[in-house]
Amino acid sequence: MPYLPLDAEYPRNPYHQPLTLLAQINFAEMPPLPDFPTSGILQWFINLHGFFNCWGLDSKNPLNQDGFRVLYYPEVLSDDALVRDFSFLENVPPVPPPKRSLWRRIKDWGMEGESHPPFVHPCAIRFQSGSQFPSFQDCTLHLRGEGVPDITYDNYEHDDGAACDAYTEFVFAESATDKHGYYNGGHRIGGYPEFTQEDPRASVPAFREYVQLMQLDSDDKHTMWGDAGVGHLFIHPDDLRRRDFSRVMYSWDCC
Repeated sequence: MPYLPLDAEYPRNPYHQPLTLLAQINFAEMPPLPDFPTSGILQWFINLHGFFNCWGLDSKNPLNQDGFRVLYYPEVLSDDALVRDFSFLENVPPVPPPKRSLWRRIKDWGMEGESHPPFVHPCAIRFQSGSQFPSFQDCTLHLRGEGVPDITYDNYEHDDGAACDAYTEFVFAESATDKHGYYNGGHRIGGYPEFTQEDPRASVPAFREYVQLMQLDSDDKHTMWGDAGVGHLFIHPDDLRRRDFSRVMYSWDCC
């Protein structure tokens, strides 16, 4: 059930259709992370309505929250101050179909977007603190140390293949000792992202400053983004420290 104060509005898309809650985090229930809140509730909503909705992703403007929403409530209220009846979500106004030619409709056949959520059923979250190593897919990658060359996202394929191979072998050896068996996959708050395609921040200089807010991965039982994909929220570090989630970047990709 979404956390919703009585005086708050439920998030909706431009057609006034309710968005669907994807994740809800109570920061008081997880280990503290640098710059992250230690209290309050963070929510991630996505759009399941309309044509070509792609779970609310706007690939041309990943900051556009018309099709998704990230909300933060710094104060957790008691139950009597919250909405308990969500029957209003059952009355969903229809989306007017886009005007398309016959040829356009033929080309678009079978590509009407994702009307089902990327999860099977609601799941509780249990947090565990840990550390990880960045992958070569991460555009913020910068490895340096005494006696070894600097390795960055932009030069790792060209400057020193042996150093990159050694780092990759080291990371896989370290991850093999992890009882969860993760490399950079899995669900997490903060940390380094993993992608099935390229880092969406890499092509826009301003986005290269963004850090990972949340990663929801596909798994065998509960979650599936398209074909074994992964979903991300990124945020500028200054916005994170200010608790301003109005410019969060949303992305998901799959195989």
